[in-house]
Amino acid sequence: MELTANPPATAALKPHSRIVELDALRALAALNLVAFHFTHVYQAKFGFVTPLGFEWPFGAYGVEMFFILSGYVNSMSLLRRGKPVDFVAARLIRIVPIFLLAILANVAILTLPPHAPAGVSWGQWIANLTLMPRVFGYECIDPVMWTLQIEMMFYAALVAMHRLGALRRYFIGWGTLVALSLVFCPLLDSIPADLATSNWFVIATALRKLLLLDFAPLFAIGFLLYMIQTRVGSQWQNILGIGAAMTVFHCIDHGKHNPLATLLIIGLVTMSAKGMVAPLRFRPLIFVSTISYALYLCHNNLGCSLMHHFNQRGVPAVVCLGIAIAFSFALATLITTRVEQPITRRLRAAWMRRSTDNSVAGVEATLAS
Repeated sequence: MELTANPPATAALKPHSRIVELDALRALAALNLVAFHFTHVYQAKFGFVTPLGFEWPFGAYGVEMFFILSGYVNSMSLLRRGKPVDFVAARLIRIVPIFLLAILANVAILTLPPHAPAGVSWGQWIANLTLMPRVFGYECIDPVMWTLQIEMMFYAALVAMHRLGALRRYFIGWGTLVALSLVFCPLLDSIPADLATSNWFVIATALRKLLLLDFAPLFAIGFLLYMIQTRVGSQWQNILGIGAAMTVFHCIDHGKHNPLATLLIIGLVTMSAKGMVAPLRFRPLIFVSTISYALYLCHNNLGCSLMHHFNQRGVPAVVCLGIAIAFSFALATLITTRVEQPITRRLRAAWMRRSTDNSVAGVEATLAS
């Protein structure tokens, strides 16, 4: 069995255009989460005064698709750049500025009904500024942000595997994580409550979270799909690896996801990467993909407050839902075009200047030695 694979040497040097179908899938994942939070989750947590009449309970599949997409797209980004520092810089420039603004805004939003009147403690707020509050024992200020914490930890894991050479020997790297998922997750889930405070259990649980064992199979699927798309490694082994990762994921997820839905997501990502899903080039979907990060950050807490405000005053639930959706999309558009994109352009330009200066300095030092 071939256990090593080297991406083409020129891959890290060639610029690449965006794959619009993959962007559209990210838009679908964002739309799925908005519908899930504003119907099913809102009804379960707060309840509508008058019945909405329907729910969208499929939020878990939006998260599943997002993590598989992330495994694909971020593997492509890292391997094509070739330099982990450039990859990390690109991710932080994209994520951190607007995230910090969202955290600041949520301090005020969480004082509004129907949220807990206690608001946010200083400890929770500071922990959230790290993007990984659960590492420090605090919950996310906005419950939807738990996926961003997982995403940040995935970036760290991806860079670590790159540095250790585990992305070249990817059946060893990803295979180890997926095997640990299969062993650790069911074992820790079966531990009796009276042993849950033991030192070994606490350490094992921390290791489970640190290594992303609950989600490693999904990220592995995305990585292997990219290997298939770029024809790296043995294709039948890549396909078998996807099947193994999918099997492990459904062994540890306690029946929360339908395997047929996972197959559909894998098929969609595969065909989208090849440009074979023309309906996904629908312009409104592409637009939603451009505002999807801002929409993800700003829709939930503020949208729930808006729906509660109007519903308590007798406005029909479906109208409240429409108001929350319209406001969330308008705010996400405003934040993206007036705040996120200008900041991102400036930070990227500054990073490029820094990288160029460092390269020139390195060449001069070599010539002088």
